[in-house]
This record gives sequence, C-alpha cells and structure tokens, in this order.
Amino acid sequence: YLTAVCNEALRIYPVAMLTFPRVTKEQTELLGYQLEPNVGVAGCIYLLHHREDLYPEPKQFKPERFLERKFSPYEFLPFGSGARQCIGMALAQFEMKLALAQIILDYDLTLLEKRPVKAGRRGVTLSPLGGIKMMMNGKRTPSKSVAIPATV
Repeated sequence: YLTAVCNEALRIYPVAMLTFPRVTKEQTELLGYQLEPNVGVAGCIYLLHHREDLYPEPKQFKPERFLERKFSPYEFLPFGSGARQCIGMALAQFEMKLALAQIILDYDLTLLEKRPVKAGRRGVTLSPLGGIKMMMNGKRTPSKSVAIPATV
C-alpha cells in the first residue's frame, strides 16, 4: 500500500511536468497530426496523469487505483520513460517510501490548512506553492509490537 500511496502522489504531483523534448527527423504523423521535420515534441506528464479515461476522478487522491490496475509505461511515467528515463528513479522511489514510512511510524501529524494544494514550477520540477503546513503533534511512543516482514 505504501508503494500505491507514493505512486498516487507522483501521479497527482509529478516531479517534472514534461518529458525531455524530441525532434522529428522526417515528416511524421502523431495522433493524427502531421509534423514537419525538425519539430520539437514533448509529452506533458501532468496532463497524462490527469486524463479521466485513465484515472477516473483524477484530482482525488486514491492510492487504491494502483492496487487495482497495473498502468503501462505510456500511462504512468513520473520519471519519464524509455531510454531517457530518470537514472535516479529507483533511488528516489526508495527514499520516498523510506522517509514517508519513518515519518508516519514516528509522528502524529495534523494538516493545518484544508485547502487544495497548488503546484508551481521550481526550476524544471514542481513543488507545492507556499509549501504544505503541518503540525507535528509529538513523537509516537514506542509500543511492543510484533515484527512483520515486508518489502518496501
């Protein structure tokens, strides 16, 4: 479920908005459009991840959609795809899961503002405009628990 939560966060708020541009070498047809040679083309990750035909209720945070279906590399590409896919993808996903799991296990958190989060450009990436304000209500007290093997 942790992977599904991280994937859903990356779907709604992808780190990068666009794929790296490609340039047509010859006249090309793309989705019914005729493109001349030397035309720059880039995919919009943000718009792809918000298509209702792929992601019903795309603005809603629903991690379950990643448990119910395996999306193709052409439907879910928060780190790009193919030969130019982000080289740091595996590390970024691991760090994201590790940090989120540790924070959730160690702290009680409260969201301070119940407003929709708006993303803004920060260089070539996106981040929440004005940040996200949360209250750390204290460190959770350790309890006796049984270790359960899991894959992160």
